[in-house]
Amino acid sequence: MRYVPEGQPSLESLSDDCTGSYVVSTESDTRYWIHCDRRLVRRVPRAENERALRLRGDGENLILEEIIQCRRGRPLLLLINLRLPGVLITTRESTPIIRIDPVPEIRGWS
Repeated sequence: MRYVPEGQPSLESLSDDCTGSYVVSTESDTRYWIHCDRRLVRRVPRAENERALRLRGDGENLILEEIIQCRRGRPLLLLINLRLPGVLITTRESTPIIRIDPVPEIRGWS
């Protein structure tokens, strides 16, 4: 199920210096919950999609190092920290973005 706020148009893009919280929805029906102020990201693939790619750290709060690209119609491209020994930073790339929506509060951020 896609997160679509009622009556609210999608944002065109996010930059690395953004503030607030957002849900970025992709063509594969994966959602990226981004908290710009706390520099956290959580990837949540659609559970019903058996073909959806599962990645290390799915469903977990990961450290957001940098938003390289976040624009509707383009893949989301992030630098993240998985908190793995010997791995400082890794990239996360998505299918093309279909929506970028601000959200007032994201529950469960630590």
